[in-house]
Amino acid sequence: MSIETLVYALIGWLVGVFINHAADTLPRRVTLGERPRCPACGTPRAPAAWSAVVGYLSGRRACLGCGMPLPLRSVVVEVIVPAIFVGLLWRYGLSVHLGLLSLYSAILILITVTDLEHHLVLNVVMMPAILLAMVGAFFNDDLSYQRVFLGGAAGFVSLYGMFLLAQPVSALLSRLSGREVSEVPFGFGDVTLGTFIGLITGLPGVFFALLITLLSAGLGAALFWFVRAVIQRRYTLFTPIPYGPFLVLGGFVMMVYGPEILQWYIAGMT
Repeated sequence: MSIETLVYALIGWLVGVFINHAADTLPRRVTLGERPRCPACGTPRAPAAWSAVVGYLSGRRACLGCGMPLPLRSVVVEVIVPAIFVGLLWRYGLSVHLGLLSLYSAILILITVTDLEHHLVLNVVMMPAILLAMVGAFFNDDLSYQRVFLGGAAGFVSLYGMFLLAQPVSALLSRLSGREVSEVPFGFGDVTLGTFIGLITGLPGVFFALLITLLSAGLGAALFWFVRAVIQRRYTLFTPIPYGPFLVLGGFVMMVYGPEILQWYIAGMT
């Protein structure tokens, strides 16, 4: 294993630690400068537990205040992020493009965590992410800046259309279920995420990203229903599921493999 790979894996691990801190901090509307704390009791974590991996390896896996263990999610993030960073390094080599895609990937992972745990796509994350992607349009090795901005516009329009349908759909679900449905099936955070996805996949890649999103969301909803209704027997009709992770999946696949997928599609059409 080369020194570049080891160094970039270490950078990925540090980014994973930061992602976990942001995912624990931002939904509580506090600054990232706050010391990592236990989400259950608010006790500051020991420095050895700021990283979940280090915490488990050093035996500092439990909160000093309430004994709650470090979340398994934190370990998963600190393992997945270095793996993705190394994969990107092997694919693109050391370059500005590698740095951009690494940043985009970190943002997508943070969005996935916060949406799964809190059903939130945070504006404090999305607004800087969109600005970063707009600047990154001029340093993208796979896409021209025109295609990047057209992709962002297409992503915004497509997702905003779904957002406009969310309120009447929510009202219909309330009438069908006979109870108030407090969560809309699609929020404005998904619109900003769709804009970001469009900027990092370009045109026409954004439409393939949305297709992957729809297919994976349908499969995920079917699997969720099967587990809750058939296995656990605890399914409640019209239970909402977060849509952001499926957008992230479609966006990441097209961001990394978009040129190959488009080439395969064009070859199949000719």
